[in-house]
Amino acid sequence: MSWITQKTGIINHSKDFDFGTQPIKVLHWMNVYMFKNTSKSIFNELDEAIKQQKLNRELKIVYAEESIRKENGKFRTPVALGDSKMIELHETFLSYLWCTTYSIYVRYLETIDYPFCNRKAGYAVYPISQENIEEAETVFDYAKSLIVSFTKWDKNELPNPEIYLAEKRDYVEQTNIYYTEAVRFILFHEFTHLKHHIDEIDEHTSDSHYLIYEEEADSNAIDNIIESLPTDNSPLTDARKIGAEIGIVIGILSMFFFKATTDGKRHPNSEDRLTNALLKLDYVTNDYIWGIACVGLKMWDEQFGLGFNWREDLANYKELYFSIIAQVKALEN
Repeated sequence: MSWITQKTGIINHSKDFDFGTQPIKVLHWMNVYMFKNTSKSIFNELDEAIKQQKLNRELKIVYAEESIRKENGKFRTPVALGDSKMIELHETFLSYLWCTTYSIYVRYLETIDYPFCNRKAGYAVYPISQENIEEAETVFDYAKSLIVSFTKWDKNELPNPEIYLAEKRDYVEQTNIYYTEAVRFILFHEFTHLKHHIDEIDEHTSDSHYLIYEEEADSNAIDNIIESLPTDNSPLTDARKIGAEIGIVIGILSMFFFKATTDGKRHPNSEDRLTNALLKLDYVTNDYIWGIACVGLKMWDEQFGLGFNWREDLANYKELYFSIIAQVKALEN
C-alpha cells in the first residue's frame, strides 16, 4: 500500500491475479465492492435476491478485445440476462466508460471550474493547462474509437488506471472515483430489471412497457445510491455526494456518444434520461452538476457537428443546459 503516499515515480496497480486484458481490469474488484457495500440494507437486498434466484451472485464481465459495436449494429453495453439472472458488462465498454469519464471531468475542471475559481479570486489559483485539455481530448478520441474498432490502450502515452506517474495521479485517481460511481449506477439499473422486470417480459410486452421499465430502473438506481449517503454535514459527506452525482450523470452521458440521435423505441430518449436524473439530483441547486452535463453535451455536439448555439448570456449552467436540450428536441422534429 506504499503507493498511497507515493509522491514521485511510476504507480503500478497491475497484479498477477487480475482478470481481464485491458488496463481497466485493476478496477473490476472495486466495482463489485462499491455495488454490494452501498449500504447494509442494499447488501441484504442483494443477498435476498440471490436466494430468490432473481440475481446471480456472479457478475459477468466479458473479457474480449473487440469493439463495442457489434456486426449487426447493436452495442455491447451493460445488460441484464434473463436466463442466467446475471448482469453482463463488457470490458471494452468499461474501458470506454473510464476514458469518457476522464475526458468529461478534466474538461469540466480546466474549462469551467478552474476559470471560475480564478475569476472569483482575482488571480490564477488554478493555472489552466492546455496540455491537460488536449490530453483529455486525446483520451476521448480513444474512447470513441473503441465503439467501432478495438485497439490496445497505450499505457505509456494515455492516462489509465493501471500505470501512471505519481506526479500526475490526481486526475487519474479522481476519475477512478467517478468511474466506479458510474458503474454502480449502471449495476443498480440492471439489478432493477432483474428484480422487477425480467419475469414480466415476454413476446407480447409492448414498447411502452419497456419505456416504463427503463424509467423505473433509472429512478431506482438513483434512489438506492442517494439514500445510502450519510446525512451529516462534513467535507467527507459532501465529497461522497459529489462523487455519486457526477457518477450518475456521466453514466447516462456515456450513452450519447454512440450516435448523433437520441431517440429509441424501447429506451427513453437519452436527453430525457439525463434531464430526469439531473432534476432528481437537484434537491439543492448545484451548478457544478449542470456544468458537467453541459460539458458532456458539448463533446457530443463537437463529435457529430450538431451545431448547437452555446449562449453566453445565460445566468447559470442549468439555464444553458435547458437551452441545449431545447435544441436537441428541435433536431428530433
